[in-house]
Amino acid sequence: MSLTKKINYFGGWLDVSQSVSGVVLALFLWTHLVLVASILFGAEAMTFVAKTMELSFLSADGHGYPWVVSVIAVVVGVITLVHVLAAVHKLPLNLQQQRALRQQMQVIAHSDTRLWVWQAATGVGILLLLPLHLWLIGSAPETIGPVGSADRIWNDGVWMIYLPLLLCVELHAAIGVYRVLIKWGSGTAVNRRHRIRKIKTIVSFVFVLVGLASLLAFLPHAT
Repeated sequence: MSLTKKINYFGGWLDVSQSVSGVVLALFLWTHLVLVASILFGAEAMTFVAKTMELSFLSADGHGYPWVVSVIAVVVGVITLVHVLAAVHKLPLNLQQQRALRQQMQVIAHSDTRLWVWQAATGVGILLLLPLHLWLIGSAPETIGPVGSADRIWNDGVWMIYLPLLLCVELHAAIGVYRVLIKWGSGTAVNRRHRIRKIKTIVSFVFVLVGLASLLAFLPHAT
């Protein structure tokens, strides 16, 4: 295999890895937001969800295994690392590349390019904030619940991490899934680009709203 073919093969592998890991993380994110939103239905609803995630139905005492949450945090961290390593080669990391990008955007005002810039910017935010979230959850999984989570979010001030993280991950995920559909989808997906973009915007709005409502719903449970 020639050097050019090897480079193209490696580049293709990176693209597939980035897309697959991104879709997996987006699906996990949306599932995670729905599960956390159980607090909107009361403390008992969230306690049930938290204990179910800890496999309480498999334990004799019904308390479950909090370490399962730690394992999930590690798995998410590994998938995120794969996603970052696969995507970083596309980012404008030096001043020359950033200057070229700004010049291109001034000449060609393409909406998908602007979305990519937003995705890159929110990706940097996620890279800074997500490890903190995973550490807080993974190091103390037994505190997950209406009272423990409320205490962490509001009394410990972790909402200052969760709020920007919510905005970053939701925008990043919705844009990412949209770009995957356009990139790997059929010609029909490309022809319906504007409709898919509208759906992306609606999805972002709904999940951000759900996330914000969930954060506020923890406030009455803070001790």
